[in-house]
Amino acid sequence: MSKKKPNKIPRNHYVVGHTAGLVSTLTLAVDPVTGLPSVLELDPTSLRSQVSYARNKTDKVLTSSPTDGFAALGETFIDRLRKKFDYLIAVDTNTELERTDGYRVSACCICCVPDPLVSITGQTQYEHLAAYLILDSGDEGNAELLGWHLVVARHANTPFLRTQRVGVVVDSELGDHVAINNRTKPYYRDHLLPDNMSLIYASDAAAETFLNGMIKMNDKNASELIKAVKQKGLSTLPLHSGVKLGTATCYAIGSGKQEK
Repeated sequence: MSKKKPNKIPRNHYVVGHTAGLVSTLTLAVDPVTGLPSVLELDPTSLRSQVSYARNKTDKVLTSSPTDGFAALGETFIDRLRKKFDYLIAVDTNTELERTDGYRVSACCICCVPDPLVSITGQTQYEHLAAYLILDSGDEGNAELLGWHLVVARHANTPFLRTQRVGVVVDSELGDHVAINNRTKPYYRDHLLPDNMSLIYASDAAAETFLNGMIKMNDKNASELIKAVKQKGLSTLPLHSGVKLGTATCYAIGSGKQEK
């Protein structure tokens, strides 16, 4: 007899946000035409459509993306994304705890949805785009942010994509996303996100949506890249003309391909 699968933990879908300053009251308004609610004191740039499930201490967030309002609660996942983005690209970076030959070793993998979101009618397809081996001789800090910068500066910085709304899917620093997306906080060093890009959060903890699947694929590919590097050794790798970011150098692995 096959084992019965445990019941899936119920998911909660919220629109979350905060006020621009300290307030003593909140005003709930309802549009008389659409029937949609709004909270007048909320900062509209802080609103996010967030899916999570309850845990003992804090909720586990599975996805969190910018939204315009409470209408997101009645929309499909892909429709919510279409409202804010034309193209999606995801990045994840894994880092070894111990140094190798004096370097902190990280592997960054990037994938994308190659088709414009407006054209997607069925299952959303995504594909591997690029991989980097990152060797840090000093302490450049969180390697995840180096991966973000590679996406922003190298893979989404094309004449075409600069005219499109690009969502960058990541799995860290959720608490900073609103400030980074508002360009009040740099995402790496003193670099602000371009006006056409915004961060989206997706966890690899569950296969909830294709965004979670993109992060899962990147995480798996990055783990395999680090495993291969450890087996072969850094000295055997033909590393040439890497991208220098502070004390770190990022080497493209494989052919990869640029976004259009």
